[in-house]
Amino acid sequence: MKTINVITLGCSKNTVDSEHLMAQLEAAGYQLSADEERLNADVVVINTCGFIGDAKQESIDTILRAAQLKEQGKIEELFVVGCLSQRYADELRPELPEVDDFFGVNDWADIVERLGAKYQKENETKRELSTPSHYAYLKISEGCNWMC
Repeated sequence: MKTINVITLGCSKNTVDSEHLMAQLEAAGYQLSADEERLNADVVVINTCGFIGDAKQESIDTILRAAQLKEQGKIEELFVVGCLSQRYADELRPELPEVDDFFGVNDWADIVERLGAKYQKENETKRELSTPSHYAYLKISEGCNWMC
């Protein structure tokens, strides 16, 4: 089974979204990691932020780093999701041909299916925590609310 590294950038909302995606992928039997420092996986999914300039730059830098590893054959597939992808996918596609696909903030079922798994509605609210458990219930009402 393929290993998938889900890299989360930006706000706490992105963290929760990534954890929901990871729960879906874990239920499908994938081996998961959530390590933004190490991009060694068969598949890398980058959950981006497109809200402020510094966050956009961090997202672009992370995508470029992963794209370089894909060109070197160290990553099989690269997907970009989240706010930056939703807002700027049309501009990013021609600039980043190494990215296999771009998804918006509400495209979780599409991402799961593109990765070869079946989206399981019954697991929609489950999360695979990527942070220590005492961070799992941070208040996420402030900041990003998918208003891309």
